[in-house]
Amino acid sequence: MAQSLLHRYSEGPSSLAAPEEVRPFLGALLQAAGCGVALLDRDFRAQWVNTALAALSGLEPRVHLGRPLSELWPHVAPALSPLLARALAGEDVVEAPLRGVLASSAGEKHLRVGLSPAIHGGALAGVVLWVRDETERVLEEQRLRARESHMRSLADVACDGHFLHDNGVVLDANRAMAQLLGYSTPSEMIGRHLSEYVAPEFRSQVGLVLSRGLETPYEVVVLRRDGQRLPLEVLGRFVTWEGRQVRLAAVWDISSRRAAEERTAHTEQFRNQLLGVVDTEMRGPLQSIQQGTHTLQQMDGLQDVQRTLVGQVSHAARRMERMLHELMDFTRARLAGGLVLRPEPAELDAVVSRVVEERRRTHPRRTLLMELEGDLRGHWDAARLGQLADHLLGNVLQQGRAESPVTLRLAGAVGGVTLCVHSHGLTVAAEEHSSLFEPFRKDRSAPPEGLGLGLFLARQIAIAHGGKLAVESCAQGGVRFIAWLPRESAH
Repeated sequence: MAQSLLHRYSEGPSSLAAPEEVRPFLGALLQAAGCGVALLDRDFRAQWVNTALAALSGLEPRVHLGRPLSELWPHVAPALSPLLARALAGEDVVEAPLRGVLASSAGEKHLRVGLSPAIHGGALAGVVLWVRDETERVLEEQRLRARESHMRSLADVACDGHFLHDNGVVLDANRAMAQLLGYSTPSEMIGRHLSEYVAPEFRSQVGLVLSRGLETPYEVVVLRRDGQRLPLEVLGRFVTWEGRQVRLAAVWDISSRRAAEERTAHTEQFRNQLLGVVDTEMRGPLQSIQQGTHTLQQMDGLQDVQRTLVGQVSHAARRMERMLHELMDFTRARLAGGLVLRPEPAELDAVVSRVVEERRRTHPRRTLLMELEGDLRGHWDAARLGQLADHLLGNVLQQGRAESPVTLRLAGAVGGVTLCVHSHGLTVAAEEHSSLFEPFRKDRSAPPEGLGLGLFLARQIAIAHGGKLAVESCAQGGVRFIAWLPRESAH
């Protein structure tokens, strides 16, 4: 059937008839894979279809013969009819897009069709129909557009703006980038050179980045449309855009960060000045008071009332000095990044013994016991560890019952040394353990001593040495504070 039809359509005047040896090649061309071909008569009935078009229809080639397109492809026939009418009028229809269902089992197809009038003996014999299935290509383009839209959305979220440029000339930008620079739409930026936006003192730096193709973040100040200066952080990468290598630049507005850094710098400067003033201006008068009271206490002839009064002033001066030290240490720990240590070889038992002796003098009626075990040598800031032991011991003496003894136990192990302060006369609820080390915490049931910073500073000293400080309630009664210190300071 196909050969007779092909022969019939190729016959004509002898000068135009195809040679016999050419016909096999024409048959192969019509049966070529990837392009469906149909020969239709004037009533649009199929006279011949190739294998590719039959596969698109989901029908055997012989089933098509003699049947009109409206019956073969009812879903696409309405859209195809105007194109067929143009071909019957003698027009060549080239690459017309068409979408519809050829075979119900295959779903909707994206097609590209062409039609040409078939002339035989000077008269219109029918129409030749070409159909190419572009469904995969169209779907892939849709997927690419969706991915591109997704990536643009990710870029919009990941940075404050982005743009493409080729040797500094802007090719594309998102709306956020345009708004950063004070423009209404990205089109106002396209075609302009980056040097128009960069502050003069940064242009050489940007030129160096572009010439070397650097792909590391850098900071730059740009000029907005209204002349306002705006600090940005920029990160550029080479990407392929419309078949060529260009630069994709992502930018972040760092004006808030810059302002915060400036505020932090001002705060740091003010804090250092305040610390210096407080330390210098208060330490001098306190030392004068202490020296004066010490001199008065050494004088003969003082009456008992006078000696008591001088002793009270001396004790108050020592308390003020202690509070000043605590306040300075708290400020350094909270605002200056931690306490400063000066580690040196030390023996913890000697450091703690001095603290215990001082506390025995100020609390002569209290029982203070020391237990030593193992190697107690290490590399520490001895003055700071003396503070740690004094803070722990002072807290236990202040909060615990007067008749209860206090035990300080030092135990050396392979990795470090443990300092434990235990009192049977002290009770702390388990839910309060975590809040004991908060600054400015005071127990209203006990007489005030210091600013309530003792336990906070004790933990900070332990942490500064690379150790830790904890509290726990004992099964046999009482509470104990346990400080663990590595032999080598973390500093």
